Amino acid sequence: MTEASAQTPDQAYQTQGTMTRDPLEIVSGAIDHQTIHQFRAAVFRSVDRFEKLRDWVHSPMSSGIQRGLALWALGRHREAIECLEGEVRNPAIAVCLARSYVATGRYDDAEAALTGKEVDSVQTAAYLRVVEARDDGERLEKELERLDGVLDPIERMYFQGRIKEFDGDALGAIALYDETLTLDTHHPDALFRLALNVDLRGEDEEARELYERALMAPPVNESVVINLGILYEDMGNYRRAMQCFDLVLQAQPTNQRARMYRRDAAAALNMFYDEDQERREDKRNKVLRTPINDFELSVRSRNCLAKMGVYTLGDLVKKTEAELLSYKNFGETSLTEIKEILKNKGLRLGMAQDDIMSASIGETEEAPVSSEEMPDPNSPDPSRRPVTELDLSVRSRRIVDLLKIRSIGDLANKTEAELLACPNFGQTSLNEIKTKLDELGLSLRG
Repeated sequence: MTEASAQTPDQAYQTQGTMTRDPLEIVSGAIDHQTIHQFRAAVFRSVDRFEKLRDWVHSPMSSGIQRGLALWALGRHREAIECLEGEVRNPAIAVCLARSYVATGRYDDAEAALTGKEVDSVQTAAYLRVVEARDDGERLEKELERLDGVLDPIERMYFQGRIKEFDGDALGAIALYDETLTLDTHHPDALFRLALNVDLRGEDEEARELYERALMAPPVNESVVINLGILYEDMGNYRRAMQCFDLVLQAQPTNQRARMYRRDAAAALNMFYDEDQERREDKRNKVLRTPINDFELSVRSRNCLAKMGVYTLGDLVKKTEAELLSYKNFGETSLTEIKEILKNKGLRLGMAQDDIMSASIGETEEAPVSSEEMPDPNSPDPSRRPVTELDLSVRSRRIVDLLKIRSIGDLANKTEAELLACPNFGQTSLNEIKTKLDELGLSLRG
């Protein structure tokens, strides 16, 4: 294994993240696997660099290996193949060629290019991706077993997840992709497959978070951006959906799939008119304009906010916890007081404009709770204790809040079907709750 291929993917990503050299300078000398990592990172460091490289391939200076790798990075695979085929004996360029062959449907040529797959872990992973692209799960399993001693352990885990997926075991695949991302938080294929699988299970919010996370690890799979755009469209956020499709079209102007989805999103945006939406926006604006002085804040909190220029709820939600706590005389007590007020209005600190536009803002009306129903943190009976003692994940806590569950017993009184019927609640969250209850000797009803 070469020194470059011995790096963990996270280390490689960190190397990429600090890359400041011009992409073409990086591939002006000897080329190995690490050089390719650095080159791709530099190309996708910014939109300006990407566009500069795209302009360069049309210039008279564009030639040789540099031109081939530039075309490959830009996704112009047929042209890249013409430039790089003569350099197939270079192990790193062979991997690039294999990817271009796969992109153009030439799977046999892709396999033939990877002559070092028996000894080079990077070529091994590239070869298994060719087999994966053929949708041949049985062969992938056999080849993974045969090449197990050469393959990087993180890649092995990813391909084990793909085999689970081919076998129809979505939950098993999800668990392995999760494990892969624990070891390499930026693994692009694991991110995409995990996002796709939770997306197919209807867990839209988690899928959206994963797709957006994949956007932070360039170069980005075009399917990531398109699927994220489709999710935004399903959520009614047509402008954000169009931004995703535009991102694909910027890199690939001829991508018909992205062009079709963008056209549909634009049409939906132009046709969208909803009186209920209009009423919600009026209500939202009214709440955001509510003066801070309308609330029963302590004198210290009110004075601190006034000195910070915060006069309305709209001003307040733009502030983060850190900003508030950094102000003199503003402490945890004041912070808790303000967070409770915002929570009652469906708001929170540090909201971006998109968060404000998509939030359900208004008074939160809850049925009064008698003292007999109130959880007791000191009770010897775990079912009487507050549900917060379970220390659930963010997703599970949202469902608990949605169902207005206060005690552990209230949660245990729910059935699996009732929980799974909640929006964006999937098997992973259900397993978490069942495990937490089991530790206390409790279980869900039914």
